[in-house]
Amino acid sequence: MPEPFEGLLLAGESWSFLGEVALRSALSFLLVLVALKCTGKRGVRQLTLFELVIILTLGSAAGDVAFYKEVGLLPVILTLATIILVYRLTTYLTLKWPRLERLIEGEAVNIIEDGRFTDFFVGESISPDEFFMELRISGVEHLGQVRRAILEVNGDVSVFRQPENEVRPGLDICPEKFKKKYKAIPFPGLFACIKCGYTSEYQADRTFVCPECGAHTCAEASDRFCKRNGG
Repeated sequence: MPEPFEGLLLAGESWSFLGEVALRSALSFLLVLVALKCTGKRGVRQLTLFELVIILTLGSAAGDVAFYKEVGLLPVILTLATIILVYRLTTYLTLKWPRLERLIEGEAVNIIEDGRFTDFFVGESISPDEFFMELRISGVEHLGQVRRAILEVNGDVSVFRQPENEVRPGLDICPEKFKKKYKAIPFPGLFACIKCGYTSEYQADRTFVCPECGAHTCAEASDRFCKRNGG
């Protein structure tokens, strides 16, 4: 093989080093697998911020031993053992002091209360498109169906639905409806404030001003499934 191509492919290493890379990669995989088993079942579920840091650190240490011949196995094993020890110690301390757990992993927060956005959501700490996707996956078509939605510390959204006889009109979160935002009411019907979710009947050809938060942008709402409307 011409020398320039050999340099591109091997970066100065010999062909025999490829076999060593394969062996190192297999060993690093086994080391990370053992390390994850040692951290407990939480390490392989939906990750919190703290657990994500642990996984990335483990991967970085294992990656070094796979590709760099200057890195020996014993320092990597010691690194993984130290990471596991720190993880176990931190987990123990968070059980003893709940404030430490809140500091490291944050807190679950309400995003929706009775079909309306909370102040947390108004602060735009979460992408509306991503949040509405989570609601749609849970079978929600409009916010009036939601009694409470909670953003968990691992990024999941827990949805608690209204009882069937308490479903009220709410902001329609289906993409074809929510993407059409209005400054003025285009036709008579139900419309909801984009900022706080306040929903009401409006007549056409009037500028929208939310009576609850003063916002000037709305989208279509829905009363689907409302018992009083024959849903």
